[in-house]
Amino acid sequence: MEEIKTTPAQGKRSFFDRFKKNPNKIHESVADKILSVVNIVLLLFGVVITIFPLLNYFSLAFNDGAFNIDVVLFPVQPTFDSFRYIMSGNGAAKFWRAFGNSVFITVIITIGSNLVEAMAAYPLSKKDCPCRSGIMMFFIITMLFSAGIIPIYLLMLSFGLINNLWSIILISISNVTHLLYFKTFFEGIPSDIEEAARLDGAGDLQLFFLIIVPMSLPIIGSCCFFTIVGTWNGYGSALLFIPEAADGEPNMPLAYYIYYFMNKSALDKNDSWLMLNTTNVEAAMMFMSIVPIILMYPYVVRYIKSGLQIGSVKG
Repeated sequence: MEEIKTTPAQGKRSFFDRFKKNPNKIHESVADKILSVVNIVLLLFGVVITIFPLLNYFSLAFNDGAFNIDVVLFPVQPTFDSFRYIMSGNGAAKFWRAFGNSVFITVIITIGSNLVEAMAAYPLSKKDCPCRSGIMMFFIITMLFSAGIIPIYLLMLSFGLINNLWSIILISISNVTHLLYFKTFFEGIPSDIEEAARLDGAGDLQLFFLIIVPMSLPIIGSCCFFTIVGTWNGYGSALLFIPEAADGEPNMPLAYYIYYFMNKSALDKNDSWLMLNTTNVEAAMMFMSIVPIILMYPYVVRYIKSGLQIGSVKG
């Protein structure tokens, strides 16, 4: 058998080969090169205006409040006093209670929402589903049109769920966008797999949870991550149902508590240290609020990449 030789161009390129001119590359015109340069400059500008405020604000989290005016990108007088205040000091109890509220809300909404949407999308992905078009139209109408804030508030008031975490959870369970993602993914699963499982005696629930769900990890991971980020960072629902007062503090999720702290704690005249370091404590809270998302992202990024390709290829 004739040995197949691999040329350097066909093999794995070294680091320096990446910077060599590729003879197979399509020749670019002057206009194309100018457009590429403009795109790079605009992207770099976007990175700068995005990263600079974050570095400036998070530097305040590690800085002494008396030297905030000198902070640009890095702390001038490094200290962990703001983190001690929210993690083990006078503000620890309220911060960790709000943190726990956010964890509870995020877990319940992520599991409940994606489970409901996946189980609704699976039968709708089958062409023989009765009233399939009518049901899909119903979901899409609810996605495009809302009853408004006042009816929703009155509904929660009638249920006695004002100043209650379950009011935030109940209005966030339904997500028609994710239902459409699930439906599109399920339609791409070969029917032969399901037929083989049914021949082996699998019922509907066994087929869904033991066959379909393990095959759907990319879309499940993507939808769960987007749900977690949106729920963790959201405070609009809490702002509507949780009163911005002392009796509402026990039920505030973390994002809402930070908003409440920024508007309320500066009025606390009894704590001179807090008066001086209010901005630093706010920055420390915001820094701590993004840590769970940053730690989770590396574990779900592979599912997100796969999930984003849904619907991009037909046939």
